[in-house]
Amino acid sequence: MMSLHPPLHFSYKQFLVYDQNVELPGCEWTEEHVAQGFARRESVACFSTLLESGHADVHMIASAYQSSDKHERAIAVPFMVVSGRVVVEGPEETGAGRVCTLSIGPYRLVAAQCFVSEERETIELFFEKMTCLPEHSQILVADSQIFPCGALIETSEIAGGG
Repeated sequence: MMSLHPPLHFSYKQFLVYDQNVELPGCEWTEEHVAQGFARRESVACFSTLLESGHADVHMIASAYQSSDKHERAIAVPFMVVSGRVVVEGPEETGAGRVCTLSIGPYRLVAAQCFVSEERETIELFFEKMTCLPEHSQILVADSQIFPCGALIETSEIAGGG
């Protein structure tokens, strides 16, 4: 496990994980995306946070998801690493320097979250290397804020209508 620094400042109830080569990583959130807790594209995953805003300690684990009773929410998405460098940011952060190095290729990315306090969370990002990109996302642990209505939405537009 590798801790990413500095602590993540999340806001608008979200954080982003994206390949460094992606120029516009923000995703357009629809009501369906909010209900399922994430919006994604091939090399971008925007996850809803447990709290509206605050800080999170972020840990990157280069292995399959390891479930824990402490996880309030865990969501798995297909994720393609194209540059070998993955950025983790809040929507109002730029250049925070929170970058992890991974080998190029397809992954199953699991974002597992747990409460620490009224303004703090812990986020564990599990990057499981795959032979091919998984076809579907999965909600592994759902809290009361996650309530998808039918099949999960596997695509998103670029935020701002780009």
